[in-house]
Amino acid sequence: MVGQSDSLIDKLVQQLRDESPVARRNAAGALRLHGERAVCAISQLSELLADKDARVRAEASNALKILRRAAA
Repeated sequence: MVGQSDSLIDKLVQQLRDESPVARRNAAGALRLHGERAVCAISQLSELLADKDARVRAEASNALKILRRAAA
């Protein structure tokens, strides 16, 4: 699937920008579960480290740990 768009991952990345902190947190958690498939979301997840909601920041941090390992 190299070079092909992944619609699920694309939708989750869009949810990272939702106005609802619950939606952003859930999207980050879902991306974490997809591992290597979701490494394209690392930059968007990194932006959430500055989110105003502490739970969103924590979930983004957890997701980044997993996805950075998967990307290595």
